[in-house]
Amino acid sequence: MTPEHIAPNRFADRTAAGEFLAVDLQKYARDPNALVLGLLRGGVPVAAEIAARLGLPLDALAVRRLVMPERTDIAFAALAAYGEHTSLKYIDGVWDSAQLRFEKEILDEVEADARKELDELRARLVGQAVLPVAGRTVILVDDGMASGATMLAAVELMREAGAGRIVTAIPVAPAPACKAVQPLVDEFICAITPRVFHSVSAFYSRFDSLADYEILALVPHL
Repeated sequence: MTPEHIAPNRFADRTAAGEFLAVDLQKYARDPNALVLGLLRGGVPVAAEIAARLGLPLDALAVRRLVMPERTDIAFAALAAYGEHTSLKYIDGVWDSAQLRFEKEILDEVEADARKELDELRARLVGQAVLPVAGRTVILVDDGMASGATMLAAVELMREAGAGRIVTAIPVAPAPACKAVQPLVDEFICAITPRVFHSVSAFYSRFDSLADYEILALVPHL
């Protein structure tokens, strides 16, 4: 990173985050073997800006967190789906705690609900006509990571799908999430790693919810 390319304390919005990350991804510009995948939902506008600036194809990847009953801020696993591939990634430590605290039937119900929501998300916002990833450089993008659960599932999914190289590009994430994801990918980029982290949204001036039509407008082939 050059001295002039220093991350701000917060980004104006997701588009600004994508603009910043694109600078660190310039070596992939117009690479015919590379593509950008945005994690639904918030990762898509970040990914769209990166793809536009680098001249790369763009697609959306569906993810869903499996959260502790009555504790929606804590994920014990995450699902990711793209094309014919689906991955379920359990989170070390948290999954053990979930098994100790809750009956298997309760956790199975959480998983079943998450799979149903994931399928509905895919049907609305991804579809079946996905870009091929086998042997290619896949740049996975989100608008930030808290625990890293969904990114871990996405990385595992891309390995299973045969991606040749996996790059993650993240505007903001706490150190523990970075530590969990970084060893599993070929290149890891995170603009802001704050000492104090409460939420991804705290590092954006504008962090609006995204409607389906906004996602569909960003990914041309959807």
